[in-house]
Amino acid sequence: MPASDITARARIRDTAIEQIARKGYGVSMRVIAEAAGVSLGLINHHFGSKVGLRTACDDHVLETIRNVKSETVRGGAAATLAALGRMSEYANLTAYCLRAISTGGEVARRFVDHFVADSRTWMAQGVADGTLRPSVDEEARIRMMTLQGFGGMQLYLAQRMGEADVELAPDQINALLEDYLGEYGLVTLELYSFGLFATSDIFDAFLQAGPNPGAETTEEH
Repeated sequence: MPASDITARARIRDTAIEQIARKGYGVSMRVIAEAAGVSLGLINHHFGSKVGLRTACDDHVLETIRNVKSETVRGGAAATLAALGRMSEYANLTAYCLRAISTGGEVARRFVDHFVADSRTWMAQGVADGTLRPSVDEEARIRMMTLQGFGGMQLYLAQRMGEADVELAPDQINALLEDYLGEYGLVTLELYSFGLFATSDIFDAFLQAGPNPGAETTEEH
């Protein structure tokens, strides 16, 4: 493929990502074409259809986030703080994920399953090196954290945005994410670092109340 075609394809893809982040996952091909300064025919030439364009955008967003997360996890606390300081660089990617998940159905499942799969690797590594506590049900913990993380942000943005598909400029997206981090970043880290309950009474009572798929491992706690 000629270099000019590769450049055009990437430009269309990046424009589509921005437009979906701004306007919602259902934004039309015509709007994307106008924003990219290209024809609908050129989009179809490169991606075949709206589904093809969305798939290319999904893959690029998820791969970029995977790379950023991998570098952050390997770098420990210092890298995490550095990544938070560069949050504006990833505002469109985060908004894109939230827009995609809010559509529900297969699209939402694909994104959630992707983040769960990614988390398995770094969670297992953290348990192995002692930086994370083991769980009575590791798979359920990973999925719960993924759902809670995106669910909390979805509810926060829904309260602030009003309508699900209201248009947001990049600086507005960044401001919303910064506000969310400012309000809940510290207490989220507190909850994950130190927990909530001072004793294990409720945990123990829950285990005694009925079957638990991870009960055989609870002796480690």
